[in-house]
Amino acid sequence: MKRTTNSDPDALLWKKIGGGSFAATINGRRVIIKPGETFLARPDEIPLGQRDVIVPADPVDLAKKEQNKEEKISSDNAPKYSLSDRGGSWWDVVSADGKVQNEKALRKPAAEELLAALS
Repeated sequence: MKRTTNSDPDALLWKKIGGGSFAATINGRRVIIKPGETFLARPDEIPLGQRDVIVPADPVDLAKKEQNKEEKISSDNAPKYSLSDRGGSWWDVVSADGKVQNEKALRKPAAEELLAALS
């Protein structure tokens, strides 16, 4: 029988440094990770609450993966928002496809604040 290897390019080498065992689903399989054990997994498969006892074996690799992930997300794909006058002194924050982002009409300073938060 041929052994399979982890062919996931996003997988990193992790090490469990805390006591006790940890059950997780990695690559679609339920596995139990024991103290001191190293294993391959993607960063999104490790819960943030366990990151104090499960650490990357090489923290530089994790930093590089996170940086590449941020570079892939470009601001060109971000939705564009604008202000729309509802009438009187009331305003709406509207996305490029015309969907209103606020539940109730806002005064202009509050609408500009929401617009800055979304942009």
